[in-house]
Amino acid sequence: MDFIPNRIAGRILHLAVVSTVCLLAVVFSPSPSLTQVNAEGVKASYLYGLSDFTGSLPYTWPKIGLDETRNETYVIYGDIVRMFDENGMEVYRFGEDLGLGPISDLAVLGDGNILLLINRLESYELVLCDFRGTPASKIKIENLPPAFSGMVPNRLCFRQGRLYFVDLGTKKVVVTDSKGIFQDGYDLAALADFEEKKAGVQNDIVGFSVDSKGNMLFTVPTLFRAFRLSPDKTLASFGSSGSIPGKFNVIAGIASDDQGRIYVADSLRSVVAVFDKDFKFLAELSSRGFKPGELIVPKEVAVDNKGRIYISQAAQRGVSVFQIFDN
Repeated sequence: MDFIPNRIAGRILHLAVVSTVCLLAVVFSPSPSLTQVNAEGVKASYLYGLSDFTGSLPYTWPKIGLDETRNETYVIYGDIVRMFDENGMEVYRFGEDLGLGPISDLAVLGDGNILLLINRLESYELVLCDFRGTPASKIKIENLPPAFSGMVPNRLCFRQGRLYFVDLGTKKVVVTDSKGIFQDGYDLAALADFEEKKAGVQNDIVGFSVDSKGNMLFTVPTLFRAFRLSPDKTLASFGSSGSIPGKFNVIAGIASDDQGRIYVADSLRSVVAVFDKDFKFLAELSSRGFKPGELIVPKEVAVDNKGRIYISQAAQRGVSVFQIFDN
C-alpha cells in the first residue's frame, strides 16, 4: 500500500533536485540575445533551447510532445523519452532499459499516463505507461471498419479526450476515445484529391497536428501546400511555391495556437511562417543561422497554451523555444 505514495515522493524529490541544479546553470550562464519578429500584431522572442545542467541538448530533429495540463515537454530521441519542466530543463527520462523498440510518438493522457507508439517494420504496438514511464498495459484500436483495418499508424496526437492515429503512408487517420475505441476515420488522400497517379509523384504528408477545435492540420511538401481538415470533413488549403516571405519551399511541421494562428516550418529556408486563421500571411519567425534564436533546417513545431512555440532542428541544434506575443 505504501508503494505508490513512495514512488510519487521519489519522483518529486528527483524533480526538485534536478530543477535546482538546472536553474543554477541558467542563472549563471550568459543570457542569449533575443530574436524578435514584428508584423500584423505578432511578436516573437527567443527564450531558450531545451537543456539539462550541461547546456542545450544536441539533438537532430527530435520528436516533440506537450503535456499542457502540467506544463511539461517531452522529447523522443534515440528511443529515450526525456521530460522537461516549464522552464525547458530536463527533469526526468526513461526508455534506456525498457527494450520497447523504436518509439515513434507519444501522447500524455488526461490522467497523466503516457501512451507510447512503437513501430516495428509493418507492425505497431500501443504501450500505456504510468507517469514514470513504467509500462502498465497495452491497448488496441478496437472496432476498426474494413477501410482502416490495415493501417499502421506512425503518428499520434491526443486532444480533448480523443486520440488521433495517423498512417502517413496510406494517409489515413483514425480517431478513438482515450481507451482506443473507434469513433471516426478520415482518408486524407481521397479528401485532398492529391492526384498522385496523374502526377506520377508520391505526395507524402510530413507535418501533422490537431488544434484545440479538433481541426487536423497537415503539410504536403511536394504540393507546396498546407491543409486544414475540420471534424465535419470540410477541407481548406493554402500555400504556393516560392522563396519569398509567405511562400513555401520545403515545408515540414505545422501547428496552431489558441488564437487560430498557424505555424508552418520551412526547412529549406530555415524559417517558420505564421498565418492567421484565414490563411493570411503575418510574419516569418527567425532566420537561418547558428546564433541563439536562429534556426537550422527546422522540422517539428508545437505550440502550447501559453503561446510558446517549440521548434526542432537539424545539425544537433535540438529544440528552440520562442514566446509569441500580441502587439
